[in-house]
Amino acid sequence: MTLFPEYSDTHNGSAILLSVKPKFANLIVEGSKLVELRRTIPAQNVGTIAIYSSSPVQMIVALADVKETIEASPTKLWDISKGNGGGLTKAELLAYFESKKTGFALMLENVRVYGKPVQPTKVFKPFSAPQSFRYLTPKELKKLEQLLVSEVKK
Repeated sequence: MTLFPEYSDTHNGSAILLSVKPKFANLIVEGSKLVELRRTIPAQNVGTIAIYSSSPVQMIVALADVKETIEASPTKLWDISKGNGGGLTKAELLAYFESKKTGFALMLENVRVYGKPVQPTKVFKPFSAPQSFRYLTPKELKKLEQLLVSEVKK
């Protein structure tokens, strides 16, 4: 049971559309980045992430499951990032978490890549790119999963 029944609740939590810079989205798609670092996370536990590669790409490129969410100090997050392809230098990571005592590591698994990135307007009408994230409704997640399956079959 969820406090927000209008949002999709996967086996491990809610589904979200997450804006990710293209550099990092590409690393996730390539399979070398298995951690997504965030200064804050959604209030609801996250089970599935739709990866939205932000400007200039502006497409949904993959779906991924969240194996675990870790809250830790920036120093500990650096250790996690190093071991999981975070895509940042230590200086970049520390600058990103400047003034934060803790941050979050979303540990990714089961990354499913679209053969052809998905135009967000195929799922969301109207579409406005989220600053950070937005929750997905069950209907939106189902549509994204259907598009993923149809791309795999081609």
